[in-house]
Amino acid sequence: GVASWNVAQALIRRAGSCFENAFITIQTASLLGLVLVATQCVSFVLQPDWSWSGLADVRSTLPLLFLASLAGSLLLQCASITDKCSLLAPLVNQLATDAMDTGRQYLARYLGDSAAGIYVQGVRLDMLMVANIVYFLAVAVSGFFGFAVRFLGQ
Repeated sequence: GVASWNVAQALIRRAGSCFENAFITIQTASLLGLVLVATQCVSFVLQPDWSWSGLADVRSTLPLLFLASLAGSLLLQCASITDKCSLLAPLVNQLATDAMDTGRQYLARYLGDSAAGIYVQGVRLDMLMVANIVYFLAVAVSGFFGFAVRFLGQ
């Protein structure tokens, strides 16, 4: 019950704190890589003489897309661990018993109140956070390409 959940929660928090700095570094590097790829693509499209030699610069940044996809996969996996932890309390609540079991209710309440999951710099990483990150990136990319087409195309 509660003791085994404390061990599992401590293990999850310890694992999260161990790779916290690496997680932030990978996410930042992939974001900067995406900015570099976008910059290379825009400069290739907007070059005045359209020589195919500029395509080599764009191809050289393609491994950064692989890094960004791995970083996105890592982000989704961490968020899914947190969401699985938050779904455990309703699962315990749905266990069928004949009588009202106060021990099970206490355990379900304890699981819900513990807020277990992956934390990065004190912020709980769940699917809502991932959705916010994707929304921010979509707005930033849209603004970047709008800026690039409007001002660099002149």
